[in-house]
Amino acid sequence: MQPYYDKDTDDESSDNASVEGMINRPQTAPPSPITELEEFKRQDEFIILDRAQRYQIKLIQRDFHKYDLDNPEGQRSCKKYLKILEEMCIIYQVKTLSRDYRNTFSKAYKILYKEDRLCYLPEILDSAQEGFPYLWVNSEKFVFSHDVLSKGSKLIELFYKVQHIIRLSFTRTLKESPDFSSKQLKQDIVSILEDFDQIWVDFEKLYVKELMDIEAKARRFILLAIEIDKEMTSIEIREKLRGKILVTSENYIQKKEQFCKVIAQINSVANVEGKGRDDLGINILLEAEGITRRVTKEQSSAVRNLADSIKANFQKFREQMRKYEGNIEMVDPQLKNNQELVDLLVEYESQWEKGLYYLLDPTKCQQLMYFSHIIETTAEKYQQFQEQLECRDSDIFVTIPCLIALKYLENEDRNICIYFLPTLKEESSKLFQYYAQLKNQFLEWRNLHAKQYEYYNILEKQLLGIPLNEKELIALQNFKLDNIMQKIRQMSIELQRYNAIEWNYFIDAAINNN
Repeated sequence: MQPYYDKDTDDESSDNASVEGMINRPQTAPPSPITELEEFKRQDEFIILDRAQRYQIKLIQRDFHKYDLDNPEGQRSCKKYLKILEEMCIIYQVKTLSRDYRNTFSKAYKILYKEDRLCYLPEILDSAQEGFPYLWVNSEKFVFSHDVLSKGSKLIELFYKVQHIIRLSFTRTLKESPDFSSKQLKQDIVSILEDFDQIWVDFEKLYVKELMDIEAKARRFILLAIEIDKEMTSIEIREKLRGKILVTSENYIQKKEQFCKVIAQINSVANVEGKGRDDLGINILLEAEGITRRVTKEQSSAVRNLADSIKANFQKFREQMRKYEGNIEMVDPQLKNNQELVDLLVEYESQWEKGLYYLLDPTKCQQLMYFSHIIETTAEKYQQFQEQLECRDSDIFVTIPCLIALKYLENEDRNICIYFLPTLKEESSKLFQYYAQLKNQFLEWRNLHAKQYEYYNILEKQLLGIPLNEKELIALQNFKLDNIMQKIRQMSIELQRYNAIEWNYFIDAAINNN
């Protein structure tokens, strides 16, 4: 059974007890006011300061207190840090200088910058810290002014100070201090960022200007070639309207000569894959033009093709200059870095050098024409030899000298064998005696045949490894050619060996222009 109680009395007592308990219970202390440091930490200024501190710790330094901007990781960390500095300038309302001077930059530099941005580029910082007093471009030395070097040094000095102020400011936010002043902290950061922006602008403006001046000077050969080509084009149009032949125009020839000189100058600095010759002049081009009028491909496909390639290369250069005229900034000032140009120069030097050596020397030109004609007519006669020639089979480098040796035995080699093997005419030499025996054996073989071409064809086929027909096989039964063939092959080896470099150059000109 539940005990009886007075409900109203108990409730009243309970209420009184509750009120009394509330009065006697300790009250919670009122919240303390927010400190200046806590207030600062709630602001964007602190957030960006914290980020700047974290990013500057990640900057990679190498020896001599320089930042490593050569490897991708170092570049990324520096780029991020510089971007943070740009954001700090916005958040701290730093009074930065105008970037209108960038409007005078060339397209190649403008593309690096974004409008309405400070754009602190790692490349500019790297140039400042390296402080190279000069640049070598196209084998030419270009010296930076003292102002550029001085401002670059100041920029790096300010860059260190920026990091010091950021580190010091962040340290002051790590714990409460009665001396903490967010206003003073902001003033310190604003002041150093304004100084940094000032020196950055001073250096960037002057450095890029001098770089553009260097690039303009480095491209001067290209610009000169463009101007000469325009003048040549003007003469071509004018003379054609008058019905005159350009070959006889002295003014036109003079412009061509100037263009050839510029090509040679460009070749001397940009053709890193070749010799960089600068002595290949207009006389080569004029002789090539003359050969295309005098020599047919039936006489010598190699010589005619060499002349045609020299003319074509000259025209390709003109077309390349017209391409550059449309956008000169597409030309890397370091001319050797323009692969399309270098490819043209490699072809130019290869063909014009052959032209200098063979086309300008009448004797060598006639020898090359005759030698290549022998090779070409032999290829027309024998399909097997033609195929070997096309695929540059190693056997042809033994059989081709055999062909000219065979002509020597017929006294029809145009002194090619004597030129490449002078000991053949020295009666006291062993070679003279050796090949005197060969000639006697050859004459003996020739006298066995009533038809002049018959003996020659059999021997030619044997040397080339061409199968003989039935009639030719019968002719061989009465005479053994082994001794003659052995001596001719030996002569072939001696021709290649005596002056190997010049012989290889000769055979290259004969077969690689077909």
